[in-house]
Amino acid sequence: MACAAPAAALQVAREDLQASRDARRREQAERRAARQVAKLHNSLRCDARPRVRLAAAEAVASMSPSPTDCCTSSAQNRTTEGAQAGRAGEQSEGPVVVSLFGLDLLEFSLQLLPRSWAKIRSLDLSHNKLSALPGLERLVSLTELDLCRNEFKGLPASLPLLPELAKINISRNDLRPSLDFLKMLLQPPGLPSLEELDLTLNRKCYTQDLADLLRSELPNVAVRMTVTFPPPPGAKVGEGACDRDASLLRSQLEPFTTLQLRRRLVDSFGEEPYQRVGPSPPPRAEVMDHLLERYRMAGIEEERRLVRVNGTPVEKELLDQLLVLLREWAARHEHHQERPNIRAQTYMILRSPTEFEKKLSVGSRRALTAQKKYEQNEKLWNLAKVAMASVDPDFAAKFTGLAVTQGFRGSPHIDTTNTQGTGPFYGLAFGDFADGTGGIRVEVDAMTVAEVNTKGRLGKVDGRFPHWVAPYDEACERFSLIFYQTEGAIVPQSSAVFGTILAG
Repeated sequence: MACAAPAAALQVAREDLQASRDARRREQAERRAARQVAKLHNSLRCDARPRVRLAAAEAVASMSPSPTDCCTSSAQNRTTEGAQAGRAGEQSEGPVVVSLFGLDLLEFSLQLLPRSWAKIRSLDLSHNKLSALPGLERLVSLTELDLCRNEFKGLPASLPLLPELAKINISRNDLRPSLDFLKMLLQPPGLPSLEELDLTLNRKCYTQDLADLLRSELPNVAVRMTVTFPPPPGAKVGEGACDRDASLLRSQLEPFTTLQLRRRLVDSFGEEPYQRVGPSPPPRAEVMDHLLERYRMAGIEEERRLVRVNGTPVEKELLDQLLVLLREWAARHEHHQERPNIRAQTYMILRSPTEFEKKLSVGSRRALTAQKKYEQNEKLWNLAKVAMASVDPDFAAKFTGLAVTQGFRGSPHIDTTNTQGTGPFYGLAFGDFADGTGGIRVEVDAMTVAEVNTKGRLGKVDGRFPHWVAPYDEACERFSLIFYQTEGAIVPQSSAVFGTILAG
């Protein structure tokens, strides 16, 4: 019995020593794990390459807690708390809150999430570039979904398969009130657990009628929408360029996106930018009103500084021949209008054979129509090409579109690469309207507008800046030809006008 006590004491000492060693190992493992997670989150915060950020997010998400290493799990929990991506709310059975906020993700995959998909209750995918959510239906316990600031054009098709989904934030997307959108929300069984739906600041979901419909048909759902009715003075919601009074500053600014309007407040008037995280900026109507007020404070009510640019003259003989052909064309195509958002008596687009011939072999109806129009107006196309070659031979060899117009008026707008060209265009005007009127006006900068004289002259303008037709006597005759390129590399924006700028 005398030997039992020393043996027991020795055993206790050994156990204490082992416990001390285990504690040191756990502490070292915790530090290693903390350093690893900190390194991954540093990549998420500081590395702009999407592939690196995606890999880091996946690595963080894959770090599920191990029952044999609770200290490591604790370190991960503390390190990831408040981070922009990764897991939050760790529990022994897996996380219930997951965030992949602000990673510039182009695609969604379940591999980005912890493996315990069925236990996730809140998922934050905001501030990415997502347009689809494959596999989302596997998250059967999901109650909250944040898709703010992505690129969704419709509600994800798998939402009805999530029986507990109560809150959806899909604000600041490209959402449209399509038939599928309305069916998902309004046709039984719909989204039976839905309690909150945030649709604010979706440009296509803006009408009071839509808001009233959703609120009446979904009485138990708190629906948030940005309604832009009633329209501000002098403008209509959803109006096209043809509806805008080009003499109004508001109309000249309408072609800009809301983001561009806010940027002008910062760049031109010294206001503080809105933060990416924080309170939502005001809707477009308020931004526009505030911008116009800043112009008024700067002494600009409607007219900004006007400068002038003269296009390059075209030979009179060519002009006379083209005018004859244009009058014949107008007689054949009275009130023909292929671009109804532009205010013009007659508007027709001719395509280059190089653009439509390659599509004829597959039986494209558009190509057949383009071929027929070209054949009917081939003489006009060829003579216009000669006029262009006399001023810019290089552009004459590569322009692929020719807009032929009669009575084009006002219509402030911006051309996009999918509607009219990959870079600057040329304009040429004809008729008995007064020289020095009826040119192309284009915004040069926030405080300056240039008027390019195109009567009998080829003037070069970058249509990706707001532009419109300058006033002229509308009782007079005015035709125009617009030469532009729809194929080839996109030309970077540099100057709104080309040529010597003269005083107004």
